[in-house]
Amino acid sequence: MTGPDFSRWPETSEYRTRYSIDRQVWVDMVRVFPGLGSCTRRQDELALWIKSGGVRLEPWMPGRQVGWLRRADGGWLAVVLLAAASANDASHVTLQLWVEPDVIKTDPPA
Repeated sequence: MTGPDFSRWPETSEYRTRYSIDRQVWVDMVRVFPGLGSCTRRQDELALWIKSGGVRLEPWMPGRQVGWLRRADGGWLAVVLLAAASANDASHVTLQLWVEPDVIKTDPPA
């Protein structure tokens, strides 16, 4: 998985606003994409090509955190790379997520 291009955002030792990191995390996808938590469409109303070819997102998904970036208001963003695939596993993509720290955790969900 290829991470973000930080070539124009240097990592300095004075007043750090960016930290590189490489660790496995679990992402609460329902908090990242709130629409996942509410089924607005019945599955039997969807065409088969949508159900099989659409991206499959689970409530919790494993990812790789590759950095922290400080926001101008003092908060932090976690930079996470997450492998996703279509439901039929024919298509694959790496999602680059910039999320609030409380939507990731290092322990697998219970």
